[in-house]
Amino acid sequence: TLDNSTAQVLNTGREVLDDILVLRLENGRDYYLTVSATYARSCFGMTCDDLVLYKDPIREVPLDPIKRVQNPQQDISPTQALCIPKEMWRLVDAIHEKGLQTPNLFATTPLNHAETTSAIREALDTGSALPANLSVHCFVEALQQLCFSLAVPIISPALFPTTEVGPETIQSLTRRLLEDLQPISYNVVVYFISFFRECLLYKESNNLAAAHLARMALRMCSPPNPSIVLDSGSLARRAGMQLILLHLLETSSI
Repeated sequence: TLDNSTAQVLNTGREVLDDILVLRLENGRDYYLTVSATYARSCFGMTCDDLVLYKDPIREVPLDPIKRVQNPQQDISPTQALCIPKEMWRLVDAIHEKGLQTPNLFATTPLNHAETTSAIREALDTGSALPANLSVHCFVEALQQLCFSLAVPIISPALFPTTEVGPETIQSLTRRLLEDLQPISYNVVVYFISFFRECLLYKESNNLAAAHLARMALRMCSPPNPSIVLDSGSLARRAGMQLILLHLLETSSI
C-alpha cells in the first residue's frame, strides 16, 4: 500500500518498487518472480522546501538526480525558489473560485472523498486543469490531505511554546514563532493565516469561527502522529500553539 510514509521515501529516491516473489509448488520446484514498478511521482509526501524548487509539474521531474541535471530548466535555483508550493496556491485559488461563502466550509467531508482527492491529486501532479465538476469541499479536503502528507510539517513541534500562553505572553510568543520559522514555512503560515482571515469575512454565510480555523490550521501545519500517544506536557504545548494561531487569526497584523 502506498501510504504517506511510503510516498515520502519514494519521492526522495531512497526506495524503489522492486521485490521478488517466491512461488512454491507442492512436490515441485520453487519459482522466483521479479516484480518491479515505476513510481508516479507526486507532490503528496514531499516537503514544502522541495516543492518550491520545481516550476514544472512534479510528475515531469525525474527522481534520478542525474536525469534532472540533464534537464536543468526543470529546477529553480534556491535563490529563485517559489514563495510557496504552487500546488497549495492552486488549491486555495480553487477554493476562492468555488466560493468562500459556502455553508460549513472546512467542516464538511465530501462524499467519495478518496476518489475526488485522487482526481485532484492527479491534476496537481501532472499540471492539468483541476476537475471543474467538484464542490469546494473536495478542494478543501485535498488541501488538508496535501498538508497531512508532507514529509516535514510546516510547523515543527519543536517550535511549540514551552511556557504558558496567556494575555501577557501571547504577543511575544507569536513573534518568536514567526522569527523561528524557516523561510518557506514562514511564507506558508502567513499565506494560510491570510486565507483563513479572508474566510472569516464571510462567517455569517460559511458558519466558520476563528477557534475552529485555529484548530484546522494546527492540524494542517503540524499534523499529530496517530501512532503516538501524547503526554500531558505535549498536549499543553500543542494547545498553546493553537492559541498562538488563534491570536494570528484575530489580530490585524502578522
